[in-house]
Amino acid sequence: MFLSAVALALLVGALAGGGLPRLAGLRLRSVWLLGVALALRILAQLLKQADPGTDLPLALAFIGAYALIFIWLSANWRVPGLQVAAVGIGLNTLAVLLNGGQMPIWSSAFVAAGFTPADLARDPFHFLLTTTTISDFVSSGGIFGDVAPIPIPVIRDVVSIGDVLLAIGVFWAIVYAMTRPDAPLRGSLAVGPRPTDPFRGAAVLPSPAAARPEREPSPYLALLRNRNFSLLWTGQLISFFGDRLHQVALGVLVLQRATLLDVGLVFAATAVPSVFLGPLAGALVDRWNRRITMIVCDLARGGLVLLVPLAINVHIALVYVIALAVATIGLLFRPAKTAIVPLIVDEHQLVAANSAASLNETLADLLGYPVAAAIVAALGALIGAAFVLDSATYAVSAILIWAMAVPSQELGGAPFSVRAILAEMGEGWRFLTHQAELFANTVVSTVAQLAFGAEIVCSLIYAQRVLDRTMLPFPENYGWLMASLGFGSVVGGVVIGWLGGNAPKGPMTIAGFVALGAAMVAAGLTTSPVVAIGLFFIIGFANMLYLVPTITLFQERTPQRLFGRVVSTRQALTFGAMALSMGVAGWLAGILGAAEVLILGGGLIVAAGLGGLLVPAMRGAR
Repeated sequence: MFLSAVALALLVGALAGGGLPRLAGLRLRSVWLLGVALALRILAQLLKQADPGTDLPLALAFIGAYALIFIWLSANWRVPGLQVAAVGIGLNTLAVLLNGGQMPIWSSAFVAAGFTPADLARDPFHFLLTTTTISDFVSSGGIFGDVAPIPIPVIRDVVSIGDVLLAIGVFWAIVYAMTRPDAPLRGSLAVGPRPTDPFRGAAVLPSPAAARPEREPSPYLALLRNRNFSLLWTGQLISFFGDRLHQVALGVLVLQRATLLDVGLVFAATAVPSVFLGPLAGALVDRWNRRITMIVCDLARGGLVLLVPLAINVHIALVYVIALAVATIGLLFRPAKTAIVPLIVDEHQLVAANSAASLNETLADLLGYPVAAAIVAALGALIGAAFVLDSATYAVSAILIWAMAVPSQELGGAPFSVRAILAEMGEGWRFLTHQAELFANTVVSTVAQLAFGAEIVCSLIYAQRVLDRTMLPFPENYGWLMASLGFGSVVGGVVIGWLGGNAPKGPMTIAGFVALGAAMVAAGLTTSPVVAIGLFFIIGFANMLYLVPTITLFQERTPQRLFGRVVSTRQALTFGAMALSMGVAGWLAGILGAAEVLILGGGLIVAAGLGGLLVPAMRGAR
C-alpha cells in the first residue's frame, strides 16, 4: 500500500506540473533518523529469517525502528502531509508495542485477502491474531493492527488504520513537495534577491522563470498546499470510513436479531435529533470555539459507539438510544466543521474546498463500504469488534483536528440564557426565510428528503432480498452498491470542483434532484446486481450535483456569526423529513417490497426537482 501511494503521488505530482528537482530540493530535518530506522528494520528481519530461534532482542529493534520513524516525522511536522503520516506510524507503533515487537494480522482478514498461513512462514514481524472476545481483540492490539483486507491481486494486502494514514500522509507530502511554488529548479541561474525556503531554512537560487508571475494553480492544488485543510480532510476521511463500517455492522446485526421495522427505526433515530435540537445546536456552536467543539464531539461519539455491541444484547431499544445520542452530538459537529472551512481556506477556494470536503465522504463510500463488508464478514461472530474500530477512527479524527492551527473566529451570541438562545434560533429562522434562494432550496430539499431517507433504509433490504445473490452474496453486494454510489459521488465532486463558480447553482441543483430520482426508479425495476451498481453510480453523481452548490450557496450568503443556527435550522427541516421516511421505510418494505419503495421514493424526488423549476429564486440562483 505504501509503495502504491508513493507511485501514485509521483504520477499526480508530475501531471500537476511538478518535478523531481522540486521534490529533491525539499530539505528535511534529521534524515539520518530515517536511515537508522530502516537499517534496524532490515537487519532485524534478516537475522530473524537466518536464525528463527535466535535469542537476540530483535523485538526491540522492530520497536526502535518504528519509534525512530515517528520521531523523524514529528521533526518535520510543518510539511503538509507528514503530520498525518506521523499519526499513522504512531498508531502502528502502539500495536507493535502491545505485542512485544510484532504486528498482529486478523486471521480471517488475512484469508479474505487471498493469503495462506504459509505466506507468513518466514516473516518474523507479523503474526496471525485469532480471538473470540472483544476485550482480547483490543488488548492484543487488533484495534490498530492489520484488519482491513484488500483482495485485489496486484496490490493484495491487509492494512491497518495507521497504514492508511501513513499512505495518505506520504502521498500528500510528495505531491506538495513536487508542486510547491517556492522550490528551486536544478541548474537555475542566480538573478535578483535570493528568497528563503521556509522548510530549508537557507537561501535558494531562483530560476529565471521565477521572475515571472506563476500561473494560478488549480483549486485542488492550492488546497493540497494548505496544512490545516489536509489535517481536517484526512481526519474526516478516516472518521467517515469508520461510519461506513459502523453502518454495515449495525445493519447486519439488526437484520440478524430484529425486524425490518427495527432497521428503519434505528436509521430514523440518527435523524430525529435534527428535528428538535438542530437550531439549538447551531446557536450553541456559534458561541463556541469550532475546533474545540469538533474534538469533544469526536471523543464523545467514539465512547458511545463502544456501547453498541453491549446494548444490542440487552434490548434493541438501547441501540435506538445510542443512535439518538451519537446523532445529537453530530448536530454540534456538522455546523462547526462547515463553519471552520471558510476560516482555513481563501474565499475563492470555497467551491473547491466544499467539493473536496464532500469528496472525502464519497471516497469513504467508494473504498469504505466494500472493505467494511469484507471486515464484517471476516470478523464473523466477533462482529462487535467493528464498533471498536469505529471508535478508533473517531479518536484519530480528534487527534488530527487538534493538530490544526485555526485563525481566530467571530463568535456570536449574548450571555447564555434560555431567552437568548430562543432569540438566536428565531434570528436564524428569519434570516433563512428572508433569503429567497436559500429558502427555496430548503423547501425543495425537504420534499426530496422524504424519499431519500427511504433509499437509505431500503438499500440494505434491497440488497438482501431483491437482488440476485448468485453473483454477489449479502452483505458484499450491499458494500458494492454503496461503493458504486461513492464512485459516482467522487466523479461528480471532481467535475463540479473543476467547474468552480462558473456553473449556475440553481439549475445544477434542480438537475441533480431529477437525475437522482430517475436513477432510484430504475433501480427499483431491476434485480440484476450489475445494473443496480451502475444505477447507484448515477445516484452518487446526481447527489453531488445538488449537494456542492447548495453548501456553497449557504456559505456565500450567510454571515459567520449566524452560520451555525442557519444551517441547523435548514437541517431541522430536511432531517425531519428524512427521519419520517426512514421510520416508515422498513415497515413499507415489509408490506410493499423494498423495490417498490425505491420506485415511489424516486418518483417523489423527480417531482420535487421539477417543482423547483416553478420557483424563480430556485432556478435563478447563481
